Amino acid sequence: MLKRIFLLATIFVIHLVASSSANAQTPIEVSFRNPPNSARPYTWWHWMNGHVSKAGITKDLEAMKAVGLGGYQQFDVGVGMPAGPIVYNSPKYHELVKFAFSEAKRLGLDAGFNNASGWSSSGGPWVTPEHSMKTLVWSETTVAAPIDQHKRTIQLALPDLRASQQTGAKGKANGFYRDIAVLAYPAPANATYQIKNWEDKALLVSDAKAEDFAFDRRDAPAGATIRLDSIVDLTSKMNQSGQLNWSPPDDDWIIMRVGYTSTRAMTKPASRGGIGLEIDKLSRAAADAHWDALLENVIADTEGASAFTTILIDSYEVGMQNWTDAMADEFAARRGYNITPYLVCLSGRVLEDSATTERVLWDLRKTVAELMHENYFGYFAEKCHDHGMKLAIEPYGSGSFDATITAQIADLPMTEFWQGPVRNLWQWTNQVVPSAAHLTGRHVVGAESFTSMEGDWTAHPYTLKKDGDWAMAQGVNRYYFHTFAHQPFHDDVLPGMSMGRFGGNFHRNNTWFMKSRAWMDSIARCQFLMQTGTYQADVLALYGDERGFNNFLGRTERSDMKELPGLKFDLGGMNSLDHLSVDDVGDIRVTYDGELLDTRYKMLLLKRADLMTVKHVTTLGTLADQGAIIFAPKPQRSPSLQDHARADQEIQTLTKRYWNTGLIKAPSEFAAAAAAVVADCELPESVIFNRHRIDADDFYFIANQQDKTAEIVATFRVTGKRPELWDPMTGDVAEAPNWRLTNDGRTEVRLTLSPLESLFVVFRKPTTEKKRSTPKAKIKTLQTLNDWMISFDLKWGPKDPISVDSLQSWHESGNAYVKYYSGAATYRTSFELASIESDIVLDLGQVEVIANVTLNGKAIGMLWKPPFQIDVTQDAKAGSNTLEIEVTNLWVNRLIGDERFPRWEYPWPPWLIGGKPMPVDTPRKTFVVHLHWKQSDHLLPSGLLGPVTLHAKQPAE
Repeated sequence: MLKRIFLLATIFVIHLVASSSANAQTPIEVSFRNPPNSARPYTWWHWMNGHVSKAGITKDLEAMKAVGLGGYQQFDVGVGMPAGPIVYNSPKYHELVKFAFSEAKRLGLDAGFNNASGWSSSGGPWVTPEHSMKTLVWSETTVAAPIDQHKRTIQLALPDLRASQQTGAKGKANGFYRDIAVLAYPAPANATYQIKNWEDKALLVSDAKAEDFAFDRRDAPAGATIRLDSIVDLTSKMNQSGQLNWSPPDDDWIIMRVGYTSTRAMTKPASRGGIGLEIDKLSRAAADAHWDALLENVIADTEGASAFTTILIDSYEVGMQNWTDAMADEFAARRGYNITPYLVCLSGRVLEDSATTERVLWDLRKTVAELMHENYFGYFAEKCHDHGMKLAIEPYGSGSFDATITAQIADLPMTEFWQGPVRNLWQWTNQVVPSAAHLTGRHVVGAESFTSMEGDWTAHPYTLKKDGDWAMAQGVNRYYFHTFAHQPFHDDVLPGMSMGRFGGNFHRNNTWFMKSRAWMDSIARCQFLMQTGTYQADVLALYGDERGFNNFLGRTERSDMKELPGLKFDLGGMNSLDHLSVDDVGDIRVTYDGELLDTRYKMLLLKRADLMTVKHVTTLGTLADQGAIIFAPKPQRSPSLQDHARADQEIQTLTKRYWNTGLIKAPSEFAAAAAAVVADCELPESVIFNRHRIDADDFYFIANQQDKTAEIVATFRVTGKRPELWDPMTGDVAEAPNWRLTNDGRTEVRLTLSPLESLFVVFRKPTTEKKRSTPKAKIKTLQTLNDWMISFDLKWGPKDPISVDSLQSWHESGNAYVKYYSGAATYRTSFELASIESDIVLDLGQVEVIANVTLNGKAIGMLWKPPFQIDVTQDAKAGSNTLEIEVTNLWVNRLIGDERFPRWEYPWPPWLIGGKPMPVDTPRKTFVVHLHWKQSDHLLPSGLLGPVTLHAKQPAE
């Protein structure tokens, strides 16, 4: 109780300070209170395997609008459920897509469309093997001299996918194969030695990652190398049947028949009509075939409707490819040499020496990545722009591309974060993706938000807030909820459709979803400020050239950029290096598309940069000459085989000039240098932040990550400006009640943060004041409300209201209708006030999980997080007052309760498949497409648990 009273006192102090301001609201304050549609959260909208209805579309979209969503990204997935009547990409399907676009336009919702069925990546049944993803394959035949002159024909086996390539080959063998070359070389004495991780480096492993691309520093043992001049090209001596007419001159020879075939990667998890091969990501012709078969039809569905603005490429999960029809010519044009004799390196054997082999494989990875950037991601962007649309990309995954480059191709770069503890991968993607926006001047950073492997109906706004605030602190400023499953069934089928076992169930059939407007408004206020401002960081980290590309983190791989206490950083790639310059005060600045961005870095750090191209080493030297503070490993050599002797010599000359003289510092010196930078925002470890600049004003986002009240001192690298508190829960703006200027010129603000509270500390207005101190208000408890009448939904709960003289959780009731109740129930009571001589606060105590408060017939607020308190001064009256509190719990208890009764037929009951309502004569009242709960599982606390109290607040004397 003392903690609650303390919070009340703090809230009252802030209220007094806010009330004392006579200034009219500025435009940014007005927009903060009532954010524009573009600042609102969005959602994934999953159509599930052909189960779609027009009535459901309208109700879904109207629900999105009602709770304050700004738009959606439409998906279509299978996820192992029975197929419905609507076939993907059929005329009936497009009729429904057209209807959805027209409804989105009517409602003012922004519409997007995932570019294929499933969530990864681009393809369908219209993709032929010729247009599918391709990979190098080879067979080896060992022959010995001499061969009988009458039997000089050698049958070379038809190459096929290796075991490492089979994991991504989900489609059936399709007979596609093309020869590239037949190569022969003397078998090395040590034919078993191979460089480390050679299959990964050659992109022969479906889920190869950059952590496996680090170069092998070992010298090859004697007898393990192959001389380049010993390789014989026998391509012209093999006929179409694979018969080679050749005899080796001496000793044992290894003959490689090298070709390429389809990886057989398939769209996943696609629905009926969308299952098919993935397109060749290195070929514009393949991209055109996909667009012509699907996306041009979707664009035609708009019929001029302005709602459809965005096409999405989701996270990339369909594996590697390392070849395409034009690959040999592209390789020669980009790398300056013929790849054919170097295809021997595919086998992991050492050609000339380990460095040469590594260089060839680096050149292969670099070429493949460039083609994927240009002919897949980049070409999709071009085609979107040709139609006046934007391309959104989740630019990471198990593919042969660079995440830092791909993120910058996107008009809307997107990351993701899941419910629960932060994984290494989400930490990394939430570094790379927002940074791409900061390095290109883009203002919106989207995120697939609150994804879950177990969509068990336990999530609600308060349980999600910690993860959401963490993502915002990383730079995310537009949530895309995962997910709103389309509800195609009758309204009495509840909770209804979900994305199988997955997702957070952000849809109209979840108990609390239609009560979530206050939560959505608070999100929109945060996102508005972050989208309007520019993200500020002190450190820029760039990945070097070493790996060829950086795409993903492995399961155990740690993010190699740790958080810097009190500072923020951006993480990009070497493609940003040419955009950097140094200003007059030594800050590193970014120019993109001719515009100097409002980003100022104090230092540059390179990672994964033991190998570097001459061009990039030269650019680093130029920046160092201009005064940039740079930390980078001394490059050992060029990563490429192209003109490598000259390149290596130039690099050695440059390292002597810059590294040996200390103009560029070793990475080992970075930690001490960063620690010497004055903290931008000094906070306790359990509180996180970021900073955005809007014009000349600083907006610090501060988020308590603890499920308890925190009294903190926050110290900001700002002087001469009065701190303000901007509350996203209410839209209120007030001067900070307690602050002072420190001896070193920073501003220290004392804050009391409620559990998981977030707010903005804003510095706009100049001041000559040195401090401000405001005493806490006095709090007096007036009364505790004990007598209640509780009314439940007649379909789900008891028929008659229940009278209670003390509060308890529903799950503790002996009445089964209450014990297993899920939904909303209304608590009613009345209380007397002799007079109103001070501000009155209503404190609901513990609420599970959302409360809507009505006093004297007027709805006064929706409460979704502790403290469940609301000022009722304006609506209370002397005399008798009538109070109603509608409390909504989760679906869990009813789902557990229904497990007492026989389950529906598997997989779905006939009445549902037939499009009929749920039978009224069955004790089982719910239907879900995935069962998460058993009868023996524990029920969850539910309802109004209190204590419910009234408090009077008075200013301290």
